[in-house]
Amino acid sequence: MLAHIFVDIPLKLEKHLASTPRELAYKALLAAEKDASHGIDELLSTTLQQGELTLQEKRWTMELVYGVTRMKLQLDAWIGLAFKGRYRKAQHSVKSLLRMGAFQLKYMQTSEHAAINETVALSRRVKQAQASGLVNAVLRKIQKLKLEDVLKQSSNDIQRLSIETSHPQWLLEKWASRYDQDDIYRLCQHNNSAPKTWIRRNNQVVGATDFEALLDNLKITYQKSAVLDVFYEIGSASALFSTPEFHSGWFSFQDLAAGVVASLLEPEAGDTIVDACAAPGGKMAFISELAGGQAKIFACDASAARLLKVKENIQRLGLKKIEVCELDAAVEKLPEANKIILDVPCSGTGVLNRRPDARWKRQSSDIDSLVKIQSNILMNSWECLAPGGLLVYATCTLEPEENWGLVDKVLEQFNNARVEAIADESLKPYIDERGALSTLPWIHGMDGMFAVKIRKMI
Repeated sequence: MLAHIFVDIPLKLEKHLASTPRELAYKALLAAEKDASHGIDELLSTTLQQGELTLQEKRWTMELVYGVTRMKLQLDAWIGLAFKGRYRKAQHSVKSLLRMGAFQLKYMQTSEHAAINETVALSRRVKQAQASGLVNAVLRKIQKLKLEDVLKQSSNDIQRLSIETSHPQWLLEKWASRYDQDDIYRLCQHNNSAPKTWIRRNNQVVGATDFEALLDNLKITYQKSAVLDVFYEIGSASALFSTPEFHSGWFSFQDLAAGVVASLLEPEAGDTIVDACAAPGGKMAFISELAGGQAKIFACDASAARLLKVKENIQRLGLKKIEVCELDAAVEKLPEANKIILDVPCSGTGVLNRRPDARWKRQSSDIDSLVKIQSNILMNSWECLAPGGLLVYATCTLEPEENWGLVDKVLEQFNNARVEAIADESLKPYIDERGALSTLPWIHGMDGMFAVKIRKMI
């Protein structure tokens, strides 16, 4: 489960703030409950800008918000056991307060006294005074409960695991069809932990010596990747965002697995490359850097709003020879290219620790509709790939229907396509038996990614 990382926020600090850490956490969590169209990352970022928190307080607030989001199913099980009446019918405001209090009681280094009393006080500050008695009573009952008290209410092993790890049952049932119980548990534990932080050095702007000196000066611990030497796993990211070097394009935040996917395209000077699902632009940027800024790149996406982030990355990193195109790769004609990368929309089950709310936004039925979109993108893009050209199809999901299942079905319709096994020796631990990249989070310690290289025969 989530580690006990952060200490409680003293009440004397809260008195000096226009918005306290708990109030800001409540605002973000309530907004997420009321409108699922916005991700918790975006909501939390916006909410944190409304307060004047110290770095420690921001970290505490993030731990609370992300923790409540990840563990929502288990927290609701605790609350349901202590709640008189129908908890499902409770208002979003009451649910958010109770989850915050329960998470502090069970997963944070908040004293039980503070977890209960501060949540009751919060209910009054956010104009939910009528619920203060209920909040107090429920949290005091939860205080006395053990996890086993909740788990023994389960009717079967899958339901028990669902509550224990706070994952939807439909997803656990899917995983049970191909992973053993120990692997599933380790995957869930990975998803409930804070993600590793990776940064990518922009080799067009700064060398390794100067970059590592920056990290040393900021007292940031780091470990350089043995797979891609411009990637560094770092101990803390907070000090980096405000540095002039970040705004000057020295580095970007990107998981190692995403970088490996981009590298499979083997970009070179003179290439014409299409990134058909480019937003927010991380892979596009790395591809440009790998090509020394000498490849012509079309960064395409169906969302104008998401393309704004692509343009920000281009400007901050000083990228050249990139054209941004608003188009839907599933139905609209792409520019012709000798290399195409398709990081297609997917169920995202390989990045659930990085996207805390994603597990609650998907249903089993979503996969069929996603597969149709993915198939359309692959078939449509293939038409624009030059003979002899290379296409990399990639997802951040563990689900076989979206990976080899889809690739095999689509390639049956092409008589000029050949899967090209990944031959890079440094990637050997991450390559499956058919030659595709397949990273497993609980084994490889990085995002779960799938990528396959497909060559268009002449």
